[in-house]
Amino acid sequence: MLVEPPSEEDETTYLLKLEINKKHLLKALENIEKGNLIFANLDEYEKFVFESQTYKIE
Repeated sequence: MLVEPPSEEDETTYLLKLEINKKHLLKALENIEKGNLIFANLDEYEKFVFESQTYKIE
């Protein structure tokens, strides 16, 4: 098993290495600056996800 040592690199630096990630992040920043925001009610999302799952107890 290959285990890499922890990196001091932060997440933003890591994500900016790939051009597609960089474009996505810059577009997200542009949307924030323009006020193009989508607000999500995470409580409702969690409720939907958990209610839609089927659990089988053996």
